Amino acid sequence: MASIEDSVDIPPNQTIYVNNLYEKISKKKLREHLYSLFSKYGQILEIEASKSLKMRGQAFIVFKDITSASNALREMNGFNFLDRPMKIQYSKNKSDAVSKLDGTYMEKKRQREENNEKKINIKKQDRKVTGGQKNKNGETLSVGNIPSNLQPRDLPPNKTLFVENLPDKCDPMMLEMLFSQFPGYKEVHMVESKKGIAFVEFQDESKSGLAMQSLQHFKVTQEKPMVISFAKQ
Repeated sequence: MASIEDSVDIPPNQTIYVNNLYEKISKKKLREHLYSLFSKYGQILEIEASKSLKMRGQAFIVFKDITSASNALREMNGFNFLDRPMKIQYSKNKSDAVSKLDGTYMEKKRQREENNEKKINIKKQDRKVTGGQKNKNGETLSVGNIPSNLQPRDLPPNKTLFVENLPDKCDPMMLEMLFSQFPGYKEVHMVESKKGIAFVEFQDESKSGLAMQSLQHFKVTQEKPMVISFAKQ
């Protein structure tokens, strides 16, 4: 997809190259964690990762627009992911997903075939190259039109957050990576007896409120916007 050599003065583009990643993790889990971390910055078209020796500990994340990629690079470069600071830069070469958008994909495909290059293409299922994410009824989900049953409860501020509407595959590590970005984070408690809910504790209510405001209705998966409220006293 792109050269992995160190480079300088790479022009901003829609694809970012992430390295120094934790290597002892499956490709599936790695892509899920990266999607959870980076999708808040904009629509992700593609995440490419490989467990081959050459590509171990590296990934490419393709956004729909340059602004999203730039924001992700600026905010997440150096972020501690599984006890390793991520190193992020713009990708040298254009991804296939972007080539399909601007109409140059066939030309790039011919060049790749002529050079006999190998590529693993990982696409997010059921994602469309159009604005917004849709629920199972085809309705675009945004903070402004989240269904009433997915609105947060109105409770007094508390240092502990109550998180609902989580996908079944969500695990404590995924939530920890999301909430540990915010100051005052302490720990995550998932309720084993009931899927889809968790408690996240912060040092005080001001810090928990900041995290709630930032991550309210964040989509852990395409059809699952998180619902965050202050926990009951």
